[in-house]
Amino acid sequence: MKIQNRFRLGLLALLVAAIALGAGCATDDEWMESADFGDAVRHTIALQTEYPGSAGTGMDAQKAANVMQAYREDVAKPKAAERDIRFRVSE
Repeated sequence: MKIQNRFRLGLLALLVAAIALGAGCATDDEWMESADFGDAVRHTIALQTEYPGSAGTGMDAQKAANVMQAYREDVAKPKAAERDIRFRVSE
């Protein structure tokens, strides 16, 4: 009898979950029918597009290699400190 009660409880839980999922899928689509739906996305894309239809500007491999070489020489090997920094810690 205990197995039968567990089965009924599991079936009830499955039914409740299915009803909850079905209710979550119900939507009111009126907001999607408005004339300005999607304008914010189109505006953002337009802001991020420099010149539509142009080839655009970018870096070729040689320019990128030169930039990385300069970065590695300047940043990876910092100059020596001009003066020592000393901290005095007292109790």
